[in-house]
Formats: sequence, structure tokens, C-alpha cells
Amino acid sequence: MTIEGSRFTPATLTVRVGDSIVWVNKDLFPHTATSSAARFDSQAIAPEQSWTYKVTAKGNFAYVCTFHPTMQGALRVQ
Repeated sequence: MTIEGSRFTPATLTVRVGDSIVWVNKDLFPHTATSSAARFDSQAIAPEQSWTYKVTAKGNFAYVCTFHPTMQGALRVQ
């Protein structure tokens, strides 16, 4: 998962329980990947840094960057 141009790419990602997802920040400023349902929160991901989350439950999980709330993404967990 890439964070670049103030967007998450891909915007929606389909994964399975047990998969690990890595967000890599390619922007020049920090971002977060924060679940709207409080499932996960990366805290600040600095430029050129990454954060990994291991998926533990099935469902659809929307998330945002708390610094830039117009940045939105979704995980679909099978």
C-alpha cells in the first residue's frame, strides 16, 4: 500500500485474515492509517517510512489519515 500524492493506493484493498499490510509513505509529510471503527491506528508515518498491520478479523474496514481526513481507504477482509 502506497501513500503518495495525499492518497492511499490502492484506495480499496482485498486481503485475507492473517495477511500483513504495509503502508509506505512516499509523500514529504506524515500521514496516518486510522480505522474509523478503532480496529487499527498507525500513528504518524513519517516520510519514507512504513507501518505494518496484521489483519485479525473479517469484514470491511474504512480508514482515513487523521491529519488529512479527505484521504480515505478501505480494507475488505475475507
